Amino acid sequence: MSFRKAAATALPGAYLLLCLVLGGSSAKDQLPHLWLQLISTILIAGVIYSATSPMRHRPAMIIVAALLAIAVWPILQLLPLPAGMWESLPGRDVIASDLLDLGISSLPNMPVSFSGQETSRAVLATLIPITFILLVAAFGNESGPQTISWGILICGATSALLGLLMVVPMSPLRALLSGLLPYDPAAGFFANANHQVTLLLMCLPLLAGMSGRRTAPNRSRQHVFFRQTILGALLILFLSAIWAAGVRASYILILPVSILSLCILHNSFSRRAAIGSLVLIVASVAGSILLAVNAPALEGVAFADFSITDKGRQEIVWPTSIEMLKDHWMFGTGLGTFSNVFMLYEDPNTVKSVWINHAHNEYLQVAIELGILGVLAMIVALAVYLKVTIKTWTESPDPDSPLRRAATVSCLVVLLHSLVDYPARTPAILVVLTACFILAVWPKGLATLAISRRPSSTRNRTARGIEI
Repeated sequence: MSFRKAAATALPGAYLLLCLVLGGSSAKDQLPHLWLQLISTILIAGVIYSATSPMRHRPAMIIVAALLAIAVWPILQLLPLPAGMWESLPGRDVIASDLLDLGISSLPNMPVSFSGQETSRAVLATLIPITFILLVAAFGNESGPQTISWGILICGATSALLGLLMVVPMSPLRALLSGLLPYDPAAGFFANANHQVTLLLMCLPLLAGMSGRRTAPNRSRQHVFFRQTILGALLILFLSAIWAAGVRASYILILPVSILSLCILHNSFSRRAAIGSLVLIVASVAGSILLAVNAPALEGVAFADFSITDKGRQEIVWPTSIEMLKDHWMFGTGLGTFSNVFMLYEDPNTVKSVWINHAHNEYLQVAIELGILGVLAMIVALAVYLKVTIKTWTESPDPDSPLRRAATVSCLVVLLHSLVDYPARTPAILVVLTACFILAVWPKGLATLAISRRPSSTRNRTARGIEI
């Protein structure tokens, strides 16, 4: 393999790692996010320039077009409306009154979004999944699914190891790391441990998928043993880091994730066994949802600190968010504006030192920020995920079936954790979620997902198309 080909093959994985290092926080105004968006823009331009006709590549463009379609409404929320129309929208009377108090006699044209700056930043976040999709499409190789899976596992292992070093009392690097990364203990590259465990839980089914994947017949026993040993060591590392993080949701989500990971290890599913597994999935997921919402805090577990429990979320954040939704269900408040609008609704008597930046329920927050169109987009996205999952778990098995099934479980981790958190608003989790969805829709019997590149001076490079 030439250096150029090796570099191109490693580029999607390198971008994953870059997103992990620079995108571990959901805050949109941080300098690392700006660097990540700048690098993403350069990479997108490079892929488009090197491709012969990238817009004709159906698989990559379907996903990219879907992301762009979702971003259309937030962009429209930035367009100024006539003052009379804008003032008639719910909640705008407070802003209008403040502007009049400032001496502004006539209201200017204003957008639907309560904060154009925050909405613009949120829209720019779509650059990250689009960049990764185009990199995979441009530089996929013959072991594409495995390359992506190993990239995710390496990212997870790096963050898990860093998180453990942050909490091990005798670690010589603890003082240095705590100075460089002023985040939660055991959070790795993330701003808080919740998103750390989301990544690690997403890695668990991929371990099962890599372990259950059929190896090539020409592989030696030593190679298989070495591969399985690495996967076993990663499993111990991930479980240790999850336990050390002390996040309540991880102790609940690990139940369905473990059950599904064990199911993935059985390569030769019959259709009846696959349907039975789906029933088991639904039961375990339903139980996890009930536990996540209603179970008492698991005090004293591992390094957990439950000083901020679900009581504040259930009695303050969610009821206030529902009041916001009642007023803004039609047009929304603007993508990324939840914290700005929440301050207009919260009771001053309940305000404490804790700043409410998210609804801690992604579905509720999307409905508030994007209105009815956001709800429709979520329904369509969940329907597509359900269709892909059912197809993946009921189709006849092939060598890559364990990886595709594992990817659907990894996506499920984010969907479930979004009931009580906001993992997909973190660039690192968003790009891993994108990678897992690409794995889930990877077609049977096809190893590469590549768009054609400009022919070199010595030979023409051809494209191999696939369909989702």
